[in-house]
Amino acid sequence: MIQRFLAVAIGCLCGIHGVARAQVSVETTRLVEGAESLVEGPGYPVGEGTVVHPIVGLETGFTNNVFYTDSNTRSSAILRVLVEAALGSKTIKPEVAGETYIEDEEAPAEASNQALIYRLGARLSYTQYLSGTDAISDQGGLGALVNGHLEVHPKDKVSFMADENFLRDLRPTNHFGFQQTNRIVNTSAVGLRIRPGGGAMQGSLRWDNQIDFFEEESQRFANRMINAIAAGYEWQLFPYTKLFADFNYSFIGGIGNDGAAIPSIKRSAQPIRGGVGIATALSALITAKLNAGWAYASYDGGASYNTPVLGAEIGYRYSPLGRFFAAYSWDHRDSINADFYRDHLVRAGVEQPLGRVLGGLFGEVHLRKYQGISPDIGPPQRDDVLLIGTLRAMYVHRDWLAVLLELRAQSVATDYMPVAGGPFADPSFTRLDATLGVRAAL
Repeated sequence: MIQRFLAVAIGCLCGIHGVARAQVSVETTRLVEGAESLVEGPGYPVGEGTVVHPIVGLETGFTNNVFYTDSNTRSSAILRVLVEAALGSKTIKPEVAGETYIEDEEAPAEASNQALIYRLGARLSYTQYLSGTDAISDQGGLGALVNGHLEVHPKDKVSFMADENFLRDLRPTNHFGFQQTNRIVNTSAVGLRIRPGGGAMQGSLRWDNQIDFFEEESQRFANRMINAIAAGYEWQLFPYTKLFADFNYSFIGGIGNDGAAIPSIKRSAQPIRGGVGIATALSALITAKLNAGWAYASYDGGASYNTPVLGAEIGYRYSPLGRFFAAYSWDHRDSINADFYRDHLVRAGVEQPLGRVLGGLFGEVHLRKYQGISPDIGPPQRDDVLLIGTLRAMYVHRDWLAVLLELRAQSVATDYMPVAGGPFADPSFTRLDATLGVRAAL
């Protein structure tokens, strides 16, 4: 089991990512605490073709900056309880090749392709800040993540796909005495995948939708909706080389704030993105990705961009199970805080197993510029430097039990000041988090 787990964890770093993904994106570094499923047991059959996989978890931790403030920081211990369940289709296994049968015994018919693959999962996480100060203890609550995936005739030349993700994201306020900045993020996608023959080439056509909805009425001026029509193409040119291309046309605007005291700040736009890329293995030890494209958007009465988008990643497997990677990207994306943000992103990481423990060290540097900020908030542009570092160790015991230790440091440095002043108006902050948790698959 541990070898399979390590192979999957390391293999995820080699995944193919389209260069012109739809504008649908979530602008936070970590939306759900403990969002990764570390274990999953065999599950319990429900009827002929369905299996349910329940998981429970418990985490304890500490943060030195509950309210993401630049000064007068407040620290607190944290307790988090997680309950998760996934409902999925059984995998139909093909008959064993080369099996023989006695005389007059009829061999079974050739197994048909699985007509339907589906999975529905839900995770509830209740977070409690362990503090005697009401302003701190009131910041916890119930986070939720629900996701579903459906494929119809996945092995046929034309197959149908659908995805649904619902998220309740909890974030403490950075102003004492005000409400939390909790929001609902719902993303949906439906599409067709086309394989003209053999599976070496495949195309896709899909529709994506994202809705961001803030729970507090006074914050709904930042609500938004994004719709995107996207097309993609992949060509497995060689066993370890894949070419890919993406294109999408999006529609962005504010929602759900008609007649409110604070009008919507989200300007409408119709961004266009497109690009091509390649992912390949340069040798048995070195992998590489490269993508290039173009992005354009003009916000109604606001800012605009007309620019290339670029990305590159190199990975080096320095041992049979240890891997290092480094990546760079230049991109422009829609923003909740402004019309859009431009990002220079440099990230690197290393993963190394030690027996049953998988250790990882990861770092990110963002040089981010927000443009088209509403005058109700402050000046139209904002420049930030974001630093994120994560140290993670996972111990997996067989298939059903895992322990996770994570240390995470975040820093946002900016000289931007909103129109509304006060002791907590500075958006800069430094935050350190430590978490120790356990997951058990029932």
